[in-house]
Amino acid sequence: MAALLRVEKTGRRLRLTLDDPRGRNALSADMVAAIGHALDDAPAGLAAVIVEGAGGVFSAGADLKGLSEALAKPPPPGETDPVQALNAAGGRFFARFAALPFVTIAVVDGAAVGGGMGLAAAADIVIATARASFALTETSLGLPPAQIAPYLVARLGEHVARRLALTGARLDGREAAALGLADIFCEGESERDAALESLLQAVERCAPGANAETKRLFRACRTLSPETYVETAAKSFAEALRGPEGREGLAAFAEKRAPSWTRGAA
Repeated sequence: MAALLRVEKTGRRLRLTLDDPRGRNALSADMVAAIGHALDDAPAGLAAVIVEGAGGVFSAGADLKGLSEALAKPPPPGETDPVQALNAAGGRFFARFAALPFVTIAVVDGAAVGGGMGLAAAADIVIATARASFALTETSLGLPPAQIAPYLVARLGEHVARRLALTGARLDGREAAALGLADIFCEGESERDAALESLLQAVERCAPGANAETKRLFRACRTLSPETYVETAAKSFAEALRGPEGREGLAAFAEKRAPSWTRGAA
């Protein structure tokens, strides 16, 4: 399992490189488990996780071999269809990834197909290169993009997400950036690396707890009523201001120094 994923920690950064050339970095059960283990082991105070793919492919998405094996097992009466269970497991993986407390950055420098495109959409920030390609192929295979739909809608809006899904769209990196699927478009490797480093340095200037709470509030504001959100946000702000990060941030500002959380930066 470990061979499917390369894990590198540098300072407050964790780099996950999907490396399954035979499966084109598909999100197989083993790949998902490997990513899960890496996230389980992520240290406190982490600033960012970078996800990328090796071998010129970001991720081919669903593991079609695993789906075929599940399809070959008819569900016993009264029990959950193994296909449904496999799909639900994928949904839980995407939900966990989207809710991670640290900043997630997807670097797409190759093909991101189906669930691979969904993984990119679930990240906080997406960098796409001239070699990137995005393909939402599910409907052309007779399937709905079931578990990645929330992340496509959140990133693109329902109108654009619907158009892409209902046409089995294929996009290059520049087109993805124009639509908002990617946040940054880079022509080549040096530009990509410089953009990533600039992003990481900016993230590392932010307090990890404040970033985690910001992500939580952004999720909450989509589901809470305006009245409930006002009180939820006010409580969050007060707790942050009275907490160690808020106190340290104000002290650092007054003393014209860098706050303590930046000292572990790469």
